Amino acid sequence: SITFDVMNDTHIGYIQAAANVRAFIYGLPAEANVDRVRELVTKVKVPEFKPREGVKIEVTEAEATAKAQTATGSDELVQELVKQLSQLAKTSEDGGLSDLQVVDFEKDDDSNYHMDFITACSNLRAENYAIPPADRLKSKLIAGKIMPAIATTTSVVAGLVCLELYKLAQGHSKMELYKNGFVNLGMPFFAFSEPIAPESKKWLECCDAAKEHSFTMWDRFELKAPMTLQQFLDHFKALGLEVTMLSQGVCMLFSFFMAAGKRQERLGMTMETLVESVSGKSIPAHVRSLVFEVCCDDQNKEDVDVPYVKYDLA
Repeated sequence: SITFDVMNDTHIGYIQAAANVRAFIYGLPAEANVDRVRELVTKVKVPEFKPREGVKIEVTEAEATAKAQTATGSDELVQELVKQLSQLAKTSEDGGLSDLQVVDFEKDDDSNYHMDFITACSNLRAENYAIPPADRLKSKLIAGKIMPAIATTTSVVAGLVCLELYKLAQGHSKMELYKNGFVNLGMPFFAFSEPIAPESKKWLECCDAAKEHSFTMWDRFELKAPMTLQQFLDHFKALGLEVTMLSQGVCMLFSFFMAAGKRQERLGMTMETLVESVSGKSIPAHVRSLVFEVCCDDQNKEDVDVPYVKYDLA
């Protein structure tokens, strides 16, 4: 780790360059006097960094998959951010954006602090990994050989994805309005095709063809807490399905081959308590829902594919 030293030229150079680039955005005057920057920095009280407690880093693919399947209320966060942006936009005709200046990277202008920032930033990172630092001239030569991201496939793909998101946001439901894109900038080659509808799977409720259910990989069951394991199983039984196995992440919560005593004990537990008991961990406070994977048999004792279950916590 790096301990900040106000007398270290790289450290103070990073602060000065970053501050001046930010000042340009807001139309503030630059500060070229490094001694003045040192004086100002010594007056800033930076809170001591304390790592958050309870943070778990996934070390296996199974753990990473389990975390990815756990919903964290991101939809609510997006809605809150949209609300705040809408309120900000009402304060002026353009939300105050006209007062901001766009920073266009220019490596050959020695007065804009762009190369100073890149040099200091890269050298600080190099110091972290015991890599030899590069002076300003070498950094400038390296930066001159880097193709800007705006001209790469990455930015093209991002743009095409956003075009499809516009259609989704506008509520279009016709499959032919959406497009798959195939791009090769080296040729150059651009081609578009209509997407293929996802595979549809079916099961019969209580062997009644009039109650046939179909679903795709994008569908899911949605249940709300509180619910015991017995109520959870009964919900599927009413649909003509018998749950043979139930899991959450890497934890097996229920199975048809489970010991009778253990099965009976778990039937009366709420789903939240069951998950915490089997995993040995408390459900984090920020988690709004749990994802369950189920294996089911139909009334003919045939294995059927069903969607996953999104269980909304109270």
